[in-house]
Amino acid sequence: MTLSAAARLISDGSGSKQQAAKRMLSAAAMHGIDLSMMWGTVDRSPDGRISRIREVCLAVPGSGRTAVMILGDPAGTGNGHVERVGCIRAACGYLGAQGSDFKLAQTLPEPRQAWAVDAYSDAGFVKVGDLAYMRRGVQPLESPSKQDWPEGVTVRNVRGLGPGDEDRRLILEALDRSYLETLDCPELCGLRDTADVLESHRSTGDWNPRLWWLVFKHGQPHGCVLFNRVPEQGSVELVYLGLSPDLRGTGLGLKLMVLGLESAIRTDATQVTCAVDLRNAPALKLYGRLGFHEFGRRVAMVCPVGPA
Repeated sequence: MTLSAAARLISDGSGSKQQAAKRMLSAAAMHGIDLSMMWGTVDRSPDGRISRIREVCLAVPGSGRTAVMILGDPAGTGNGHVERVGCIRAACGYLGAQGSDFKLAQTLPEPRQAWAVDAYSDAGFVKVGDLAYMRRGVQPLESPSKQDWPEGVTVRNVRGLGPGDEDRRLILEALDRSYLETLDCPELCGLRDTADVLESHRSTGDWNPRLWWLVFKHGQPHGCVLFNRVPEQGSVELVYLGLSPDLRGTGLGLKLMVLGLESAIRTDATQVTCAVDLRNAPALKLYGRLGFHEFGRRVAMVCPVGPA
C-alpha cells in the first residue's frame, strides 16, 4: 500500500507513476523521510481489503520544529474536497499530539492548485503570502562593492551558532529587530520561536559562516543577510535578508546583496535563488535591479500544530 500511496503523490506527467513512486521510496529512505506519515482515504473490497487509495497527504518533518505538508493530485472520485481536508487534519492532529515537538505545519501549493489551497484553508491553514521565486546566474557584477557602509554601521561574518556562541545571541536579536514592520510575510511573526526560525535558516542546504553576515548599528545587531549553498541544485540561496526599521531606506540592502553575490561567485554554484513576498515592493525592486528574474510562484500557508 505504501507504493500505491506514494504513486498518488506523483504529479501527472510522462512515464510510469509506479516507477516514479519506486524512485520516491528509494529517495525517501536515503533522506530519512518517514513515508508512514501518510494519511489517506481508501476504497475497500467486500472482504475488507484496500482496493484503491483516493486522497493522500504526506507530512515531511523539517528543521525548526516544522513539517511540510504535501497533497496528492485530486483522485476524481468520492467527495474529494472533504476527504483532502480530512487527510490534512489527521496529519496535523498527529503532529500536534501530546509529546510531539512539532510547532508548525507549512505548505507551498502553486497558485493554479486552487483545490489544494481550498483544502488547506478549510483544514485550518492560514495564507501568509504569495511568493515569487527568483534567480540570476552567478556572474561578476558590473559595479563591484566598495563596502562603504553608512556611518555607524559595521558588517562582519557570523563566527558560530553553537549554544554557547555569542553570535547566536546576536543573530537572534538581529532577526527580532528585522521583523518589526516587515513586509515579508508579516503574518508569520510570532508563530514560532526565533530560535526555531534560525534553525530552519541554518538547515537550508549547506551552512557556511562565510556566507552569513551580521549588521551592526553602533555596536548593536540590527540585521543580517544569510546565503546557503544548495549543492543538489547547483545554487546558492538567499535564505534571509532583513534590516531593522532604523536601517531601511539607506541603500544598505543593495550593498549587502552585492556582498553576498560576490561571495557566491567564489563557490561552484551556477545560479543564485531567492523567494520574496509579492507585497514586498522594495525587495522586488532590489532583486530586479540585481538581475533576478521570476521563474515561479507559490502560495505560502501555515498552521500551528503544537501547544501555544
